Amino acid sequence: MVDDYSFTVDLNKPIVFQVGHLGEAYYEWVHQPIIDKECPRFFANDFFELLTRTAWWVVPVVWLPVASWFISNSSRMGLTDHPDQLVLTVVSGIFVWTLVEYILHRFLFHMKTRSYWRNTIHYAIHGYHHKYPKDAMRLVMPPPAAAALSVPRYHLNHHFRIQSKGFGVTSSLWDYVFGTVPSTKAAEKKQN
Repeated sequence: MVDDYSFTVDLNKPIVFQVGHLGEAYYEWVHQPIIDKECPRFFANDFFELLTRTAWWVVPVVWLPVASWFISNSSRMGLTDHPDQLVLTVVSGIFVWTLVEYILHRFLFHMKTRSYWRNTIHYAIHGYHHKYPKDAMRLVMPPPAAAALSVPRYHLNHHFRIQSKGFGVTSSLWDYVFGTVPSTKAAEKKQN
């Protein structure tokens, strides 16, 4: 590995696996924006490259129906008994999401990195946005990546509701296999 100040990134080649070689110079390099309509590829593989590009309007088209489905299900399952409780839940969700988004952006996406893999990962998730702020196809996180990051929220039931159930972190599969799926509030009400 090169990992020194003499390494230069070749913008004519896929860029993600090059930036790690910048070592300590990465942080300064990534914060010198390039205002250009010609943006380099992330990956040589066309499929992986496709997964990194998303138009901004795809985010509301994908996530508004998903959010509506979750809100509808929580109401139908009895998790929110009254309309005012539903509104409070939605407003609380928006508040929590914006706070999480702020914390991630400030502390994770802007951390200083020096190692090959940390530079590479940082560049892929946020550094590119600083290097090429005008790239319209990489202004938002692609839905597949966002979905992968949102799955572990299932595990919060284990911590905040029923600590003897919901041991799966990214999947409920093994909770179904071992019979440790947390019950819904509606099912709990029926039992009481």
